[in-house]
Amino acid sequence: MRRPSVIQAVTAATLTAVALAGCATPSPDPGPTGTASTTSEPVTSSSTGAGGTSGPGSTEPTSLVQSYRVTYDWAVPFTQASVSNPLSLPLPGPIPLPYLVGIYVGDHPEGNPAYQRMSFYFRSGFPSYNFQYVPGVLDEGKGEQVDVPGNAVLRVGFIDAQAHDAGGSSTIATQPPMSIKFDTLRGYGFAGDFEGHVTYALGIQVAPGSDQALPIRAGELKKDDGSGGTFYVVHVDVQKA
Repeated sequence: MRRPSVIQAVTAATLTAVALAGCATPSPDPGPTGTASTTSEPVTSSSTGAGGTSGPGSTEPTSLVQSYRVTYDWAVPFTQASVSNPLSLPLPGPIPLPYLVGIYVGDHPEGNPAYQRMSFYFRSGFPSYNFQYVPGVLDEGKGEQVDVPGNAVLRVGFIDAQAHDAGGSSTIATQPPMSIKFDTLRGYGFAGDFEGHVTYALGIQVAPGSDQALPIRAGELKKDDGSGGTFYVVHVDVQKA
């Protein structure tokens, strides 16, 4: 099956219905406003990230999962898909927003379909977020394009979130190298942490010389941190080519 070109898709949103019809598994389509649908799913090793192969320096914490839900289920986000998590802001404590503390990646050949995952670990709550295939992602501070490997780019943006403390220092304690070097999820780039918006670009490769688009799944997990606290995890899965 040959999926539509990413570049064609972002300039012609009418191809979305065609692309979704070609997915191997039934997938809910974002509604007219672009809001991603929400479904619940049993907690299993393939759905929560246990049992996968992690990249260098990205071993995900093995802690009890309190809850899990799918927020976008194996579709192709040619137009922006959004997930809203309303919060009563500012949050109590020294950091008034959900703040990013870790990024992990994993390869999941056991999944059905097989996929590769990037997980974003937050404290204090789930931020809202959106994602979309785009021709490129600009750094929100410099306005320069963020270079990522691969032949497709997925923009992931978190809203009502930050990745720095009151002193301006990064809150991210763990993250993999920018060049992941999985066969499909090739790498990622940081595109901004400004006024409650944290943005990343994910570099995706389908096959050498290909410009096809791959289905995406997103979900949320609440996990015990092992010390009485909670991780709020947003994951983005890319179906393997």
